[in-house]
Formats: sequence, structure tokens, C-alpha cells
Amino acid sequence: MNVSVRFAALALLAGALHLPAAELLCASAESMDGLMEAWTSGFSAQHPDKPARLVLKSRYSSDFLDALARGQVRVAPFARELFPAERARFKSLVGSEPRMVPVATGSRAMKGGTHAIVMFVNARNPLAQLSLEQLRGVWARGGTVTTWGQLGLTGEWAARKISLHGMQMRRETGNPPGIVNFLDERMLTGHGWRDDVHEYLDIPSGAQALEQIVRAIAADDAALGYSGFAYATPGVKSVPLGETDAGPFYAGTPDEISRRDYPLTRTIYLCAGPAADAAVRDFVRYTLSTDGQRAIIADAHGFFPLTASAAAEARALLATTDLSLPPYQPRPVELTAGARYVNADGAIAIIGYNDMLEMLTALNARFVTVHPGFAFSLMLKGTRTAPGALSRGESVFAPMGAEFSPSELAAYRAATGHEPLVFRIAHCSLSPKALSGPLAIFVHKDSPLTSLTLDEVADIFSGRNTRGLHSGGLAPETALGIFMRRHTLGAGAFSADFRAFRQSADVVAWVAVDRQTIGFAAANRTLPGVKILALAPDMNMPPVAPTDESIRLGRYLLDRFLLIYARQPLQPFVREYLRFVFSREGQQAIAAGSLGYLPLNAAEAAAERAKL
Repeated sequence: MNVSVRFAALALLAGALHLPAAELLCASAESMDGLMEAWTSGFSAQHPDKPARLVLKSRYSSDFLDALARGQVRVAPFARELFPAERARFKSLVGSEPRMVPVATGSRAMKGGTHAIVMFVNARNPLAQLSLEQLRGVWARGGTVTTWGQLGLTGEWAARKISLHGMQMRRETGNPPGIVNFLDERMLTGHGWRDDVHEYLDIPSGAQALEQIVRAIAADDAALGYSGFAYATPGVKSVPLGETDAGPFYAGTPDEISRRDYPLTRTIYLCAGPAADAAVRDFVRYTLSTDGQRAIIADAHGFFPLTASAAAEARALLATTDLSLPPYQPRPVELTAGARYVNADGAIAIIGYNDMLEMLTALNARFVTVHPGFAFSLMLKGTRTAPGALSRGESVFAPMGAEFSPSELAAYRAATGHEPLVFRIAHCSLSPKALSGPLAIFVHKDSPLTSLTLDEVADIFSGRNTRGLHSGGLAPETALGIFMRRHTLGAGAFSADFRAFRQSADVVAWVAVDRQTIGFAAANRTLPGVKILALAPDMNMPPVAPTDESIRLGRYLLDRFLLIYARQPLQPFVREYLRFVFSREGQQAIAAGSLGYLPLNAAEAAAERAKL
């Protein structure tokens, strides 16, 4: 922040100290000034009892991160994703991750600001399309794609080495440019950049880096680089992009970007500070309302309103940090003397599901900050390692991605003489990065079916009324096979011609090539050739599809959970740890994860706390 802006900000904040307590204090960065003015004005007109007011303006969002963390402002816009260093700084100040809610879609063809990213090649290059999977192989550190032949080109192009052109990876501050940070997360998924990228930076009073990249591509037949649509020049062409090699591929038209179909579409966020009360939530909801989204259309920066589904997901995301969840109030607790789950070095052993590593690492770190005498040792090799370790007392509890199987439950009872206690700690994920997803019913994309009741699902998969469809899914003895039988067939058997698979991806691939098939599999393994059916409890109720919102609200009928099993009687330390998991801070730690596992809603968390 420059000196004049810093003094202006301090003056505004000093004046804010004398504002009525009911006012909602907001900040604004340069590219968001128009929208923040419109939103605070529109919100205040609707909520005169708690008006919103801009009290801090600066050129960059990063300039008021500390003020946001300390509660000097309550809401601030970010026209990009937070840098890792910013997340760490925010967490160091308040002990939790910032709360980022999407409120708009970036522009298509504006220079500057937040716009979609396009991959350019030389105009003479015959390449027709690229997937994010291919781009990861090209750009990521350790990627094995180095020639155009590996991307499908033949003849004279096959052996030609790809020449990569991009922005400077790190600025003097140590942070990446916003575009590099976006591609780090979206395209590279944390793998880092390869070392042979030609890097460009903005020239003061001269060409921007994105302009220089495009010029370099126009001068080099073998070049590949990223920029914005507005920077296109003669001599280059944009490459349609798809999520996977199977497509579909999108050229990046305004409609494709506004619908968020184009893979490198950008997002505008509002960041809520640590004390996000009802006024903050109401303000963010206003920005997501019809009036709030209409303001985006009128703004000069060319941003797009969110789609209806994206706005619904954003509203649900805000609900995941609902302050009706109780804050964690630590109680003194000691380990049970002689517990087998305490290692020789004093660390508490947790044995179980490998996909809960990120979640448990975050929960443990936050728990230790208020219980500094504790330490943990995570041995997470898979769900099926957990039941035996729990029954032997070698693990403090059993983190699992599925319920105990009948044989595991029988073995546990025989070893301990009682039933285990089971707690839901998070909803499964719709992200393909996660291993555990909610169960879904898949049909071919051209099937006339759009929804079914649970009775109709049971009829099809049991063989009572197949509707002419061939049914398949995970094998009956697998976790999803057991779940499907318990929750739709009343533990009954699948039909005689049921086709069994070992993996969800195999089920979905099978359904994608045959219009007369229907299958069940994890919802996060979907492919372009299939569609997921909405489900209803009966003919009198509306069907519900699996979305982040329907899952968080507990409305999707085949939702699944990540679980913690515990021994009876519940040990004092385990009870205290679970109290933390079901608190506001514990569920926020889950919501902040990168795998898309969804926190419990307030009613679910209350039900789990009642078991304690």
C-alpha cells in the first residue's frame, strides 16, 4: 500500500470507530469499487437497521487483509483467489482460514481485472483442443509431455519440442501474480511449475506480460502460452479446452464463460472476517440475490452474474460457517493412563482412512493449539485398517470412509463385547479429487429418465421391475454395494443379472456406452456420457439431485458421510476431541479442506453432539 493510500485508510478506519455499532463496515479494492458501492447502497436500502458502509478503499485486496482479520472491516472483496501466504497470515492472526464466498464470474475479454484465461498457440499450429489433464502434463513440474506429438500432432510436428511462455512465477513480495496463483490451483493442482517456462513481467510504461506472451507465441511456431482473450493478435489462435481428454471442449465464448462451462473461467469472491454474524451473512446473501446479481451486469468491468446453480452453491457455502454452531469451549482433559493408543513417545495413534489425512491434520493442529500437551501420530492407510485397530485399542478412534461391514462389526463385537459408537463428522464430496462421494444413480446421457423414487430404484436393482434396463454397480460386498443394499433394498439382494464392478469409475464408463443400462456409483466419478438422476422419497415429494447445497441441507437421499467410530465407554479425551469436531471451529476446519468434503449442518452437528 502506498503512503497516501495508507493514511487515507487509517483515517477512514479512525472515523469508523465512531460509527454506530449497527453499521456493517466493508472494504473495497480498485476493480470492485463500483460493485461494492452498488451492493452497500442496495443492502442499506433494504436493511436500514444494519446499513453497510465502505470505510476502507485501496488498490489491492491484499492491503486490507489484516484489517479484515482483526475485525476492523467485516466484509472485503477479492477479485482473485487468496495467496497461500495470505491464508497463512490470516490464520496466524485469528486461528482459522478466511471464509471465501463466490459472488460473480470473471470477465471474458477485458484487459486487466479478473478475466478468463486462454491457451494460445501459433496460428500455424494444427492443434485442435487441449484438456486440463494434458495441460498438467505440459506445465507441471515433473510433467512428461514435452513434444507436440505427445499432444496428438503428427508429421513434422510430432518431434517438435513445446516452448512454454508464461508470467513471472514470483514477484518481489514472494507471492505469484493472481493469474499464476489461479493456474497453480486450477490447472496444476499444487504440482508446481516446470523450470523451462519463458517468464515475462509487466514493463513500467510499456507492454504488459500478457501482451509479451502473445507476441512471443506469434513469433514461434512451437510456442504455447496463456493470456487473456483481449490480448489476441494476428499470428496466434486460441485452443478450446476441456476438463478431461474425453471433453466436451469449449472455445471460451461469452456464453460458455458466463455459464462457467469453460474450464479456465475466473471467480470473484467476498471474504468474510472471523466474526461473521447475521449481518455479514445477510450482506453476502444480498450480493447473491436477484438485485445483487443485477448490479454485476451494470458494472463496467464486464463481470458475469453467477448462474442460478452457482449462486445456490455459494449461499450454501455461506451456511456451512453458520454461527449457530457452538464455538469450542475447551475443558481440561487428560489421557487415560496406560491406553494402548498412546505411543512410546506420547503421541496418540489414529489409524484409518487415508483420504481423511488433510482433515485430521487440520483438526489435530487446531485441537493442539488449545490443548498444547497433546500430540498425534497419523497412520492412515485405508478405511479397512481402522476396525481391527479400534477393537484392539491401538487407535484412539477409527476414522472411516464407510460403515463397518457386517463381518467387521461381528469381529468387533466378539473382541470387545459391545457395539461401537459411530459419529458422522462430514458429508462426502462431489469433487473428483476426493475418494469418497455420495452414492448416485447413473443413466446414459440420452436416457429419457431424469428422476426416480427410492421405491422405483429398489424395483429396478432388485429385478422386480427393471423397465427394460440392465442394472449394475459396485459389487455387493464392497462399501458402496453394502450401502446401496442397506439404503434402497432393505438389505435385500440385487437382481440375478446385476453386473458387479470393483470401482465406481468402471460402473460409470459402462453406463456411458449403453443406453439400456443403469448403475450406482460414487457421484464424484461422473463422466460427460452419463447423467445423474434426481431422487425422491415418494411420488408426492420433489426429486433432489446431488449438489453441494442439497447435501449440506440434508436433502439428498443417498448422501454418505465420513465417520469416526469409538469404543464404549467413551474415554474423556475422545469425548473432548469430538466436542471440538462438532464445534464451529472444528467444522470450519473441515470446510477449509481442498478435497471438497462438506461440513455438517447445524442440526446434524447437534445430533452428533447429543451422542456424547
